[in-house]
Amino acid sequence: MPSEGTTNDSISESIMSTNDMMIALIHWRIKPDDESNAAFLEHWKTNNTIGDRSELIAEFLSDSLPISDFPYITWHLDSDSLGDFKSYVTVGLWHSADAFRKQVAEYFNDGNPLYPFEKYRRRRVVFKPIEWRIGKVSMPADDSPGVR
Repeated sequence: MPSEGTTNDSISESIMSTNDMMIALIHWRIKPDDESNAAFLEHWKTNNTIGDRSELIAEFLSDSLPISDFPYITWHLDSDSLGDFKSYVTVGLWHSADAFRKQVAEYFNDGNPLYPFEKYRRRRVVFKPIEWRIGKVSMPADDSPGVR
């Protein structure tokens, strides 16, 4: 994905032209106050919409759990470890990289100012699954309340 100060034109065409499932992670770094947290959650639910979900497998806005509950965790995103921002991670599962590019990546513009609730610029990474396991439990059947 583009790094700070770049545009979508620099996204590798070899990655974005594949027709395989992909996983995208977006690490949001939000100011650690109640007002910014509430503004971010409302923004994610109502502004970060997916216009065409036909190739979206699922997308989850995820909150990190406290390291005190999971002492074996080595990727510290909890606010106790980070101090000056609150972490959220959007996890998107897409049928193809092309679908992701059309529905989400076209809105990435690191040249714009930060949103008022952001402490730092969000970070992104994409993955191509190379092996997988499928469980017996289904994903949720509906959006969480208030998500558009």
